[in-house]
Amino acid sequence: RSERPLPTLRRDPVPSATRAWSAAVQAIRNADEVGATWLKERGPVWGPPALLSAPESPVRCRESESKKVTACNLYRTAFKACADAFKASYEVLHADWFHEFWARNYDALTVVSVLRNLQDDVDNTRFWFDAQMCNGELSQNFKGEKRACSELYLRTPKTEARLVDCLLEVLFFTPEDRDRYRSDSLMQLIIDEPPGHFDFTVVSAMGVITEGAKGTEMANTYQRLLERRGVRVVRADTATLQSVDYNAACVEQAVREHVSTPWGWVGYSQGCANAFRAEAMMLQGTPKQQRLMDSFRCRQLLFSAANGSAHATCADWKLLRALVDGERFLKRFQANMSAATQNLALDLLQNAMSSRVAFAVLGSVQSLTHEGARIMWRDDQHCHRAPTTSIRVIIEPHTLPECLMMLSNVLLQQMDYSQHHDTQVAVEEAVAHPIGISNANADHLRRVDMQSAVQRTHHWSPLHDEVTFLTTTKDEPLAMFDTPKDRHIFPWLEVNARFGVVDRTDC
Repeated sequence: RSERPLPTLRRDPVPSATRAWSAAVQAIRNADEVGATWLKERGPVWGPPALLSAPESPVRCRESESKKVTACNLYRTAFKACADAFKASYEVLHADWFHEFWARNYDALTVVSVLRNLQDDVDNTRFWFDAQMCNGELSQNFKGEKRACSELYLRTPKTEARLVDCLLEVLFFTPEDRDRYRSDSLMQLIIDEPPGHFDFTVVSAMGVITEGAKGTEMANTYQRLLERRGVRVVRADTATLQSVDYNAACVEQAVREHVSTPWGWVGYSQGCANAFRAEAMMLQGTPKQQRLMDSFRCRQLLFSAANGSAHATCADWKLLRALVDGERFLKRFQANMSAATQNLALDLLQNAMSSRVAFAVLGSVQSLTHEGARIMWRDDQHCHRAPTTSIRVIIEPHTLPECLMMLSNVLLQQMDYSQHHDTQVAVEEAVAHPIGISNANADHLRRVDMQSAVQRTHHWSPLHDEVTFLTTTKDEPLAMFDTPKDRHIFPWLEVNARFGVVDRTDC
C-alpha cells in the first residue's frame, strides 16, 4: 500500500473562505435570534388544560405563523451559507461552530423523520411510540401526557409541537439533551428537507452476522429511500464471521462494480470496521483503486464496533486460555497412548485449527478486539474531506430485548471503563474516530466526526424480520424491534444534502 501525504491544515483559511465562514456564522446567529423570539412568543406546548383541540386566537395564529415562516427562511439561508462555506474550504468541517450547527440539524432531522413516520403510520411506529411513552422514564421537565392518543398525529402546528416534545423524551438519552432541544428553535420549527432526488449511491456494510448482498436489513427503508430521494443502496456481499480484510474486499468490490455516482457508505456494527478498512485499501491502493475514492462524499456509522468491543477482547483471552488448558489436559494421555495415536490426534487438531471455518471465526474475533482495532487504525489512512455522522445509543430496561440480556450483563462484567453501552459496544467506543491510538490520521478523523446526541434504543435497532424468531412475550408489548428504521438513514443523507456535501439531481 502507498503512504499518501496528509493534507496540510492552514492556520487560517484563505480570504475567500474566511468571508464565506463569516457569512455562515452571521446567518446562523440571525436565524437563532429570530427563532428564539418566535419560540418565546409561542410559549409552552402543554398548557394548563393540555387539550389538543383548545382554540387559538386567529390574529395570534397569523402573527405566530408569519414569524415562524421568517425564522424558517432565515434558517434556510443559514443552510445555504454553510454549504457555500463548505465548498469554499472543506476545513470548515473542523470548526466548532460548524460541528455544533451540524449536530443540531442532524438531531432535528432525526426527530422530523420519526415524526413523519408516526403521522404517515409507517411500519409499526405508532405502537412503538406508545410503548416507549408508557414504559420509558420521562424527565421532570416533561409536562405532557404519558399515553399517546390518535389526535397527537394530526398535522396541525399545535399537535406537531406536542409530538416533537414527546419525541425528545423518547429518542434522546440524557435529560440535558432533551431540555436543550426544547429551547432550540431549529428543533421546534420542524424544518423538513425539501423533496427531490439526490445524486448519490449508498454502499451498505452490515454486521458480524449477515447474508451480505442477499440481506434484508432495513429493506423497507432502502425502498423508501429510492422512491423519495432516488438514492440506490448497494449491499456489499460481506459474510458472517469473516475477517475485516475479507469483508473490506467485498465492500471494495461493491463500489467497483455497482457505483457510478458520488457515493458514501453506511456501516452497522462490524460493518463500520469493514468499510473503514475498504476505504483505506482503496485510498492507499493502486491508481485504479484510488480513483474509486474520487467521488466519495460521506459516511454513516450505526452502533460502530470499529474501535473494538470488550466481547471480542475477552473472547480472545478465553480462547487462548482454553487452548492452554486443553494442552495441559492432553499431556496426561502421552504416557498411555501410542505414538501413532498421538500423531493422529495432533494431525486432527491441526487440521481443525487450520480449516477455513476456524480461520474465518478466529480472524473475525481478532479483528473486533481492541488490539485488532489498534492495528487497523495504526496503518490505515482515510478520506479527511468526508464528514462522518454516527448513531450511538444506550440501553435501558424498557429498550433491552430479552435475547440480549445475557450479552448486556456479560459486557458490563467485562468492562471496567464504562457503565453505558448498547449490549455489544460501549458508548465511548462507538464514536466515529479512533480512540485507541494517536496519530495524524486519527486526529483528522476526529476533526470530521460530527457527533450528535446519544439516543435511546439497543444495538439491534436496525433489525426486524431477521430477529422475529427471537422475539419473546416480554418483548412484544415493548415493541422492541419496531423501532423506526428510517431514522438510521434519512437524517444522514438529508443533513449532508442540506450542507452541500451531497448534490441534488433536480438543482
